[in-house]
Amino acid sequence: MNQTSHISSAGALSIGSLVHPQTDYRYNMGTSAFNGFSRQPMHFVPGFTSDDSMFYTPESSQSPVSEYYGRYAHRQSISSSSSVAAFEPSGASPLIGGNIPGHWAPSSAPPSILPSNMLDEGSYLPSPADSSVPIPLSDLDGYEWSVIRRELSNTSGILSGDAATGVSDTIRWDCLDHYWQYFHPHFPIVHRPSFLPTKPSPLLASAMAAIGSQYDSRPDAKQYSLTLLEVATKLLRRRDSITSRSRLADLQTVFLLEILAKFCSRRAEVEMSARFRSLFASLDQARRTLATDPLAVFRTLRKERTPEDVARAHKFWLDHETRRRILQASHVLDHQQVTFFAQAPTIVQHERPRRGGAPSLRCSIPLPCSEELWETSPVEAWSEKASNTQAPKLRSPQQQQTPKTPTDYFQAQVSLVSNPDLPIDQVLPQELQAGKTGACLSFNCHVMEMARNTPVRQLLVVSGESWVLGKKLENEAEFQEAKRTLRAWVDANHESRTAVWHATQVLRSRINSTLSDYTNTELSISFHDTHMLHEPWALYLAALVCWAYGFSASTMAENSGQGSGAASVISEPQSILSRASSMSSAHPALLDAHEAAYSTREYLAATNVGTAENISRIDFQVLGRTHGLLEVIRLYKIGALLGGLMNEAERVLYRLVEGRSRLSHF
Repeated sequence: MNQTSHISSAGALSIGSLVHPQTDYRYNMGTSAFNGFSRQPMHFVPGFTSDDSMFYTPESSQSPVSEYYGRYAHRQSISSSSSVAAFEPSGASPLIGGNIPGHWAPSSAPPSILPSNMLDEGSYLPSPADSSVPIPLSDLDGYEWSVIRRELSNTSGILSGDAATGVSDTIRWDCLDHYWQYFHPHFPIVHRPSFLPTKPSPLLASAMAAIGSQYDSRPDAKQYSLTLLEVATKLLRRRDSITSRSRLADLQTVFLLEILAKFCSRRAEVEMSARFRSLFASLDQARRTLATDPLAVFRTLRKERTPEDVARAHKFWLDHETRRRILQASHVLDHQQVTFFAQAPTIVQHERPRRGGAPSLRCSIPLPCSEELWETSPVEAWSEKASNTQAPKLRSPQQQQTPKTPTDYFQAQVSLVSNPDLPIDQVLPQELQAGKTGACLSFNCHVMEMARNTPVRQLLVVSGESWVLGKKLENEAEFQEAKRTLRAWVDANHESRTAVWHATQVLRSRINSTLSDYTNTELSISFHDTHMLHEPWALYLAALVCWAYGFSASTMAENSGQGSGAASVISEPQSILSRASSMSSAHPALLDAHEAAYSTREYLAATNVGTAENISRIDFQVLGRTHGLLEVIRLYKIGALLGGLMNEAERVLYRLVEGRSRLSHF
């Protein structure tokens, strides 16, 4: 995938220039650093307006799915496809008079998400609510833009700009740069070639900037991300129901805010929000329509097709493919919540078995289109690429049991979630098992196998001493039951050894130890980042699995007189102070950095065995020495992160390393 070109961070992108649809954000930055800044010309997608236009138009902003539903005089476009406000000609924009929009009536639409006549020229009859004059900005988008700018300006801990540009110093091009570079490859649900030309909605741009800020190293970046997440979430709660028929920007915003909130919100929020569950269910109900070929319109074009024909086919493909991708990305996110937090799945199937091996009534959705086709622009190049794309073939029920071979990371993720019982070698081709893509997929596979063989909730309850995911258990009996379950898990041998083996594979793939001085005696620890939002939590779970198994094994060895199961000894106070000043963790370092690094390397080397069964041959005392590993994860991976989930993880690891835990056994 071609990465976005680097954009200097010397200048700052104002909130207005990023999310205000009326502003020519490429050249009118509102800051002296960007005035006259030359940028490479980019290909614009026909069917979308370029930045030379001041106004939204139905052609530039509407979804082809809902464009032909017709509009109703009693409502304006909150969950319709258009960002153009539907005002009476005599009405004035509320931005001019400073009015705040009132309550929005629930949207309604025909039951079919893809009407058969949606591409017919005469199928759309304008209603009296349609304005013949284009409005620069809808009242809803304009109001949300104003709220976001005001909230960012008033938030402490975030650099503020001058009065003329509002919060120009807080939103930078780097936010979107980081989004495209680090997050987009894992969840490509926003079409990059058409994103900038369509002038995105304020909420979508804010959600993307909030995610991009998580990868920013500036001191205020994480706080800025949290603030954007909270403001955008509050605004989203005021919306009507967002369904599979809503405009694409709203669907994308719901998903992006949901995944960010799961791992980075100020409070630990692992349960799916009601809005996401509603949207997910709506998309799932439309799966039979979404399973149809997005290139169906393109394949019907004559050989002597006009540019307008291709543009209309591209528009249909883009909308259909994006909605399908959001549904598939939602499945991946939902599976992550089940895996990482032992949550119940959002979509539970209660389908009765069919006689005679008849195929399931539930329609299976093909893999998303290839990354190459998804990223291709302009439309002329896309048309050539689409012409070489084979049409999907009807598959027998037996053939549907064997997944199609994925060709890129997102396809592989969707395939792995859809076929969790198949080995990775059977799902992924050899070329996807190498390089960065292979490393991320291998990481996720090991994490899923680790969690599948671990009582995750009981592990979190016991290690947190009756606190789990920001909540205190209501009674002691549940805590005691969790300890019994965890003991039984360790005693089960096969499951616990399998979990430990996969956990050490996860840790070994990310932790790098190097000798950092000329004497080759100073060992330092670093991490190979996958840039996946769930990576820190996955490493935390892996460390807890190793701790629980080693803690129990060393305790049993100590009780049987085989030796001391004590882990690394706590350093003297002077080493604590020497490390505390250089770390951003909420708590100071407990172990000497050199000691923790060597302990971690020795543990990972000792547990580097070929199979899970070989874990039982490792010395109990070695398995019990996990304090260095816990300290390294706490200080170098979790300590610098904000949010309720990471704060809880940091406190738990601190207690376990400190040795003041009340867990004499479990």
